[in-house]
Amino acid sequence: MTVKTIVRVAIVWAILTVTGCSASSEKTNDLYLIPEGYEGIAYAFYNVKNAPPLAKEGDYDVYLMNEKGYFVTSTPDMEYGRITDKYYYIDKQGQRKPIQDGCVRALGTGGFATSIGESKSIEIRYTGIEETKTNCGKAFKEGENSTLAEDVDAVIDEILKEYEKASN
Repeated sequence: MTVKTIVRVAIVWAILTVTGCSASSEKTNDLYLIPEGYEGIAYAFYNVKNAPPLAKEGDYDVYLMNEKGYFVTSTPDMEYGRITDKYYYIDKQGQRKPIQDGCVRALGTGGFATSIGESKSIEIRYTGIEETKTNCGKAFKEGENSTLAEDVDAVIDEILKEYEKASN
């Protein structure tokens, strides 16, 4: 092989590698069901002992948020990839109403580890979305979203209390 051929093969290989990575088939496919009337940040917590596993609806994982704006699951971790999520308000009768695209945005992810007692270690991961009814639009959708809100600590404390009850 000549140097010219080797360079051409290397360029083609690099292009295929980059194209393959950017065309990944990994998708999040999450279906968020948010109580009608709720506005603010909603969290999904993973790897919570005694919580139910994620339910499926077709290719989507279902997140039925509680009235406080969070959901817990025993599923160890979230799916990563291109965000292909769907967002709905859900009323008490189970009727769904799509949330407009400019009224919801994905937030970052996080996690924490702690111990309860001597032998109970906890490692929980979480992600969030923010939903608004009054601030919809491009500015909201594209706003700063690299961190979750400070109130995540209060929600984590509530989950840990429930975790302790379930572990006893």
